[in-house]
Amino acid sequence: MTPHTLEIVEVRADDPAAVDAAFEIVEESVHADRPDLPPECRYQYDMQWRVPPPRGPRHRFLARRDGEPVGAVQLDLPRHDNLDKAHVDVHVRPAHRRRGVGRALFAHASAVARADGRTRVLGFGPAEPAGFAESCGLTNGLLDARRRLLLADADEAALDRLYAEGRAKAAGYRLVHWGDALPEEYVEDIAALDSSFLTETPMGELDVEPERVDAERLRTQHAAFLAWGSRRYEAGLVHEASGRLVAWTAIRVARTVDWHAWQLITLVHPAHRGRRLGLVAKIANLRAMRAAEPAVTTIDTFNATDNPYMIAINEAMGFRLVDHWANWQGPIRD
Repeated sequence: MTPHTLEIVEVRADDPAAVDAAFEIVEESVHADRPDLPPECRYQYDMQWRVPPPRGPRHRFLARRDGEPVGAVQLDLPRHDNLDKAHVDVHVRPAHRRRGVGRALFAHASAVARADGRTRVLGFGPAEPAGFAESCGLTNGLLDARRRLLLADADEAALDRLYAEGRAKAAGYRLVHWGDALPEEYVEDIAALDSSFLTETPMGELDVEPERVDAERLRTQHAAFLAWGSRRYEAGLVHEASGRLVAWTAIRVARTVDWHAWQLITLVHPAHRGRRLGLVAKIANLRAMRAAEPAVTTIDTFNATDNPYMIAINEAMGFRLVDHWANWQGPIRD
C-alpha cells in the first residue's frame, strides 16, 4: 500500500487556488464545530492579503494530503509588544480529523514562530473539546463566555428603563458617536483606553503583555479596518468638566455578513466608574447600529467569566450565554 503524503506549504496571494482552499477549510471547520457562528467575511479575508493586519506579520499555511487540501493554519507574530508570543489558529476539514493533520500544522507554525525568536504560543477557541489543545501542550489561561443577543427578542421597554437610569447617574457626561472615521479630538483618549484593556479587565492566568497603543497606532489600525470593509459603530462619554473621553464601546458589522454584528470592546476609565457609563454607551451604540443596519438580527460578544460587572450589563441588555471559549497558551516545543 502506498503511504499517504502530507505536504505543508505557505499560502501566497499569487496562488488563488491555495487562497480559496484555505478560506474554504476554515469555513468548513468552524461550521462543523459551531454552526451558529457567522461565516468569515470573504471581502475582509481577501483584502487582508493587500492590507495586512498592522499588529504584525501574518502567515497562512495549507496542508495537502496526496494533493488534496485538508487543513490550514494562521500564524500571527506581534511586532509591537508580546514579542515572545505567536498566535496560532489551526483548522482541519472534519473528514480528515484525527489523522495527524492538525498536529502537523501546529508543529509547522510553531517551528516558523521559533525561528522568529518566539517562545510561547497563544490560541483562542472553544473550551470543549480540549483534547487537541492539550495534546499540543497548551493550557487554558482564561475562560471566556460567548453571549448572544437576538434583536427580535430585545426588550425595548427594559432597555429604555436601563438607559434612563444610567443617564440619571451620568450627569456631567456627554454622549458622542462616530463610525469608521476616528474623531481626532478624542484619539489620544481612545488610545489610552485601548492600552488599558489588559490591565483593567480580568486576565486570569493568561501570560500576555499589555498593548501599548498610541494615537498613530490607533490611526493605522482604523485605516486597516476601513480597508477590510467592516462597518464600525462606536460611542463614548465625554467628561464635560475635563473634556476627556472616559468611556468607549464599539460594534462591528462585516461587509458580506449583514445579519450579524460583534459587540467589541467596552472600557471605562477607573476614575469614572460607578456611574453606569458603560451601560449608557452600549445601549446608545446598539440603537445607533440598529438604525443604520436594519438587516442585523444577531449580536455576539465575549467576556471573561470572572468579569461580573460587564456580564451583568450584557445580561440586563438581553444577551444570553451560548458557550465557553478558552485562551490557550503554552511553550513552543523543540
